[in-house]
Amino acid sequence: MSQDQAVWKKYLLVLYVGMWSVILVAACIWLIMFLIGTLGYRQDQTPELNVFDSVVALTEQKVVRYLGDWEFLEPKLPGHFHHIGRWYQSDKWSFCVKCHGPTPHSKAPQQRAFLNMHNLFISCQVCHVREQEGVAPTRFGWVDITNGQLCSNPDMAEGVWGEYGAKIIQLKGAEENPQPVTLDEENDFAATFRKRVDDLDDRQKVIGNRFIHRRCVDTPVHCGDCHNSEEVFLPYTALGYSSERSAFLVSSEVVDLVGRYETFYMPNLLKADEQVQKETGEETQ
Repeated sequence: MSQDQAVWKKYLLVLYVGMWSVILVAACIWLIMFLIGTLGYRQDQTPELNVFDSVVALTEQKVVRYLGDWEFLEPKLPGHFHHIGRWYQSDKWSFCVKCHGPTPHSKAPQQRAFLNMHNLFISCQVCHVREQEGVAPTRFGWVDITNGQLCSNPDMAEGVWGEYGAKIIQLKGAEENPQPVTLDEENDFAATFRKRVDDLDDRQKVIGNRFIHRRCVDTPVHCGDCHNSEEVFLPYTALGYSSERSAFLVSSEVVDLVGRYETFYMPNLLKADEQVQKETGEETQ
């Protein structure tokens, strides 16, 4: 091998080593920058996003939604009018909500929103159960929705109307030791019923359902029973409502609204089923 060839191979070796050295150094620099950018990320370093990206990024935050016995996460959009907290406080005491959920009224489209709103602060028993058949209750108190224990009147000046952490319930027993009207046997039965319902036939399900609802009255309390100026079902002031609020709940404005609400008529234009039947009948004729 000539001297020139040896020198040339030496230069090639140096070039080869230098090239790989540059590649390795570049790779190390990139890795360090990547780790710093990932592990060292802070919210105040977020790059500016366009409108679409900023809205999509918000969906990574989650908010808890409560539906009866179930809670699930859904995207949270701050400031959006549909997202204002849990909305329905979690009632851990009432066994009714375990099947019916916190919005149990669904049969009457005209009234269900109004009735479900009242379900925020009134126990199911108040409107649907009687301690003695045919005898309306006269004493009421508040029960904590987390444990079912009687509690003092809530501070209604705090928070959102209806979200008091407690619900109104009728009372039984001696005046000095009142107790809430509860459905203990039905509660125990319903717990077993829910566990074994998949193993029951249709007839057994009907019988079990009847037992759970055996003390429910055929005619529950109506809006006008509480909102009238003559004989009010609930003693508002005794339950902690201010005199101004109590007077408003039986005022002519509310009474008139309730009267119109209970006799609410859906415009024919919105009665899709009837409209279809009418058109079908005309075509048949």
